[in-house]
Amino acid sequence: MLNNSYLLLDTDALAANARALQEEMRGAKLVPVLKDDAYGLGAAAAARSLMTCGIDTFAVSHVSEGLSLREAGIGATIWVMSIPLDFQVDAAAAADLTLTLGSFRQFEVLKAASQRAGKPLPIQLKLDTGLNRIGFLPEELPALAEHMRLSAPYLRCTGSFSHFADNCSTHMDEQFMLFQRMTEQLRALGVEPGLRHISSSASLEAAPAYNLDAVRVGRRLYMDSPTAPTGRIREVATLRAFLTDIRERKAGDTLSYAAAYRLPENATVGVLSVGYGDGLSLDLFERHAPVLVRGRRAKLLACCMDQSFVDLTGIPCQAGDEVTFFGYAEDGAYLSSQEVAGLIGANEGCALTTALTARVARVVK
Repeated sequence: MLNNSYLLLDTDALAANARALQEEMRGAKLVPVLKDDAYGLGAAAAARSLMTCGIDTFAVSHVSEGLSLREAGIGATIWVMSIPLDFQVDAAAAADLTLTLGSFRQFEVLKAASQRAGKPLPIQLKLDTGLNRIGFLPEELPALAEHMRLSAPYLRCTGSFSHFADNCSTHMDEQFMLFQRMTEQLRALGVEPGLRHISSSASLEAAPAYNLDAVRVGRRLYMDSPTAPTGRIREVATLRAFLTDIRERKAGDTLSYAAAYRLPENATVGVLSVGYGDGLSLDLFERHAPVLVRGRRAKLLACCMDQSFVDLTGIPCQAGDEVTFFGYAEDGAYLSSQEVAGLIGANEGCALTTALTARVARVVK
């Protein structure tokens, strides 16, 4: 590893989280969400680890993400949660991806792709219960059923899903009941809804009653709840960089471009091997977020594109030492990604990992 920084994925912790969730879900199918390269952690490595837990289905957002998993040798069911672009459908069919059907205009596109592929295409139906993004509305179900009847030789429905619009319990109850009514109506109209799912990480934490046949779990596979941690989910990601230099600076000295930060007093200032070009949020420096150096907390001061500054006053260390932005330091000290994300107003720690650029090495443990 010759990069200036690295994001470490602990696959043992990931598998342990999956097993804990499977026990908690009591029979509902766990569908890991590997979109955005598993929230920046490395989708192929995450998939291989999760398959050791008996998981046979993964969710992604884009066709390109599904194709990347196939190229990495992942043979499990891969379902694309967003509506595919028309020019992607043939490649998706060739790779045996399961596609989302959420618009009437898709029927002709999918039928033609099925004919070219010489096989029916697996699809999941998106039902709109209030998010108002994609999907079929309750009043459209009779027409949907007729389209599905006419497309029977070309499409194979493997599931039906929706998405909660917010975490308000009243609204969730309304959406959940509407989704159940819609799937029951589909069945009455002759369309078998297949695997039914509406719940994801936040709703799984809020109310297991929403689980139905399956739960799509993203963030909760990788880190605990940002607001009410259960202690059953382990942090799986650690971001580390290195100290490249350490200098004694005087009160009034300025740091970074345009003298962005002025030292209020004498300080020991370290230079870090990463900057905003690696995906670090400038807000982390505005809020003087903590990092771990030799097991102790040090505060970030200012940031350039490729390097940044940290206050090392009172911390015995040297150039070459590792610095942990979140996760576990080598000595076992821990800094939660959720704590760090909360300092900059992010909803969850995934906002930190998904922002990291390609020059941050992904390392699998």
